[in-house]
Amino acid sequence: MIIEEIVLNNFGIYKGHHVIKLAPPSSQKAIILLGGLNGSGKTTLLDALQLTLYGKFAKHANRGSMNYLVYLRQMINYHADPKKGAALELQFKYFGEENEETIRIHRSWRVSGKGIIKETVEVERDGVLDAVITERWYEYVEEFIPTRISSLFFFDGEKIEALADKHQATALIKTGIHALLGLDLVDRLVTDLLTVERKRKTQFQSQKNRDHIATLEAEVEQFSKQTKEITQQKVERKRHLAQSKKAHNQLLEEYRREGGELFDERTQIEAQLKVAQKKLSHVEGQLREIAMGDAPLLIIPDLLRETKEQVFRESEARRNRDTQEELEKHNALLLALLKEHAVKQTTLAAVKTFIEEDKEKRKKSLKTKCYLNIDPMIFLRLQESAFDQIQISANIFIAQAEEITEEINSCERKLVSIPDPESLEGITQRLQDIQKEIKKDNLQIEVFEQELKRIQFERSRKKTELTQYYEMQSQEKFGVEVTHNLLKHAERVRGTLEKFGLSVIKKHIHQLELLISDSLYQLIRKEHFIKSIEIDPNEYTLTLYTPDHEQLSPDSLSAGERQLLAISILWGLSRASGRPLPAIIDTPLSRLDSKHRNNLVDNYFHQASHQVILLSTDEEINEKYYSRLKSAIGREYHITYSKAEKSAVINKGYFF
Repeated sequence: MIIEEIVLNNFGIYKGHHVIKLAPPSSQKAIILLGGLNGSGKTTLLDALQLTLYGKFAKHANRGSMNYLVYLRQMINYHADPKKGAALELQFKYFGEENEETIRIHRSWRVSGKGIIKETVEVERDGVLDAVITERWYEYVEEFIPTRISSLFFFDGEKIEALADKHQATALIKTGIHALLGLDLVDRLVTDLLTVERKRKTQFQSQKNRDHIATLEAEVEQFSKQTKEITQQKVERKRHLAQSKKAHNQLLEEYRREGGELFDERTQIEAQLKVAQKKLSHVEGQLREIAMGDAPLLIIPDLLRETKEQVFRESEARRNRDTQEELEKHNALLLALLKEHAVKQTTLAAVKTFIEEDKEKRKKSLKTKCYLNIDPMIFLRLQESAFDQIQISANIFIAQAEEITEEINSCERKLVSIPDPESLEGITQRLQDIQKEIKKDNLQIEVFEQELKRIQFERSRKKTELTQYYEMQSQEKFGVEVTHNLLKHAERVRGTLEKFGLSVIKKHIHQLELLISDSLYQLIRKEHFIKSIEIDPNEYTLTLYTPDHEQLSPDSLSAGERQLLAISILWGLSRASGRPLPAIIDTPLSRLDSKHRNNLVDNYFHQASHQVILLSTDEEINEKYYSRLKSAIGREYHITYSKAEKSAVINKGYFF
């Protein structure tokens, strides 16, 4: 496995979007070095990696016993919008049995409108969203980096010395061995067997079962009796309901004959009459407005036409009278001018003829009697099209008035036919009484039905329970014998499993002892310090032996030596796992003196794994150690906190 990239978005101290490339450029440059002062965000990166992989099962530095959703809420950047939330992405290459796969996990969460944390996980395989892996991610991640052995590869240097303590080293070795050899499954099986034994021992209680069967039989019988009684009551109530409905229908028919329906509609009819009368008043007003205009002229079209012709004749006569004298002078001048220019006689004769005819025509016009004396312009608005429009509007309003009048007459006829309220009083009261009876019957029938459902459900449940007890009773004798055999064989199986686990541990523990011894030797480089290490297969205690075969307690080692011993245990366990996983170490040189720091720098970091990610301060991997690691460093970053950006910032390059 090679971690290629991690992306942080509004996570912890990291505000905004941050991308860190972590893939080593070559096998000779396997170290990825990230430097930063305390509090700058180094440990947050380690938490981000574990959270992306393991979610609620991750082992975070600062989570402790905090609820997972509370922890997610806390890890949304303080300056970010909680509704937009935070997100993490991790991409790595995984070398399976057949081929290489690229896995990218996207884990995001936000605060919903109700204050609830909503988490989303999506997993891509080779660039394509894989719904199956996404749904079963917690199972899938256990295939290549199980949670139970993650501490062998991701650890904090500040806490490493504590692992050399006798009790913690024992727990670490036991956990590592059981996880690596799959014995944690054996332990779980032993626990499950004990649970089965405990349940079986208390399962069969003959007399109690018989007493319970008698109680169940009595309850079933009582439920059956109640069912019959309520069913009979329901039938009687339905019969009464049918009679009430029949009487109700008869009363309704009588009510209709007496005009009851019209009486019920009286208010509605009166309201309809008022609306119709208002409409008629409005339409009549419109007709009056039309009548006040030019509409009356529609009854005298011939007289109107003759008047128009007389007006235009009078206008022409007045015009001819006013222009006669001037026109005669003009015509005389015109004839003199034509003679002066010696026009042809035919032309001159034609002009004279035209003038004479025009003169006669005017004389005839002058004889017209002028008695109207009306301006012809008044007829401009009395066009035929205007009268057509007036006629159309009048017809529409007349039709509406007729329709509304008919509606008013209908309402008045209905009101006249409505009976006197006193004549309906007796029928109305009887209808109200019988409607109450019908409503009461329906409610009671519904109560009976609900009660029947409840009783039938309880009866069915009790019968099912009774059947189970019958089966238990019939199998009780056989079951006691089976339980006896099961308990006997379960105890044997547990013993066998314990022997199997011990046998497997003894078979592999020597290899682990050699790996831890070799790891410690490579770190300490003291030939006459510790010759061998022995692990007790029963207690998992660690014993050190000097070249003189003397036992050496880990407590007698210096603080630096105990830390190197703890790293050796982790290194040996990780080598025993056979899994090509990265080593990620936070504060790698913490609490070590210069001598032991030299040992780690020269003998461990180069070969801890094919990918080693170191999260260091400037006082750990300083200029001296940086120069000694430089040839193996593939990528380096410097993490600082920017007050201006209110965020941790990741830049290329180390402190120096």
